[in-house]
Amino acid sequence: MERKAAGDDWRQKTGEDLIFTERHGGEIEPRGFAPTFTALVKRAGVRLVTVRLARHACGTLLASLKVHPKVAQAILRHSQISMTMDVYTHVVDEDQREAAGLLADLLENPLIG
Repeated sequence: MERKAAGDDWRQKTGEDLIFTERHGGEIEPRGFAPTFTALVKRAGVRLVTVRLARHACGTLLASLKVHPKVAQAILRHSQISMTMDVYTHVVDEDQREAAGLLADLLENPLIG
């Protein structure tokens, strides 16, 4: 969508496939990410959450899905595996796993429940 809107002004490097970009396709400067994230969330018409909360939810869901901690570390961009392990790899029991599955089903199909 952003690429189409930018038209000839799109400036993404060949082979680069960024998920979030500044408005002309380049990498987002860290201090500019939160406003960009907020604008994208508003445009998508979903409930606004902070970048921090979205990141934490991602880490928690990865742990619930039993994603290997090194993979979660890479996704979350933690420099130390200890951060990933300390924050996100708490024991998830079957009740919690079932609840997460129900939540995932609901997010995929809002007509459930």
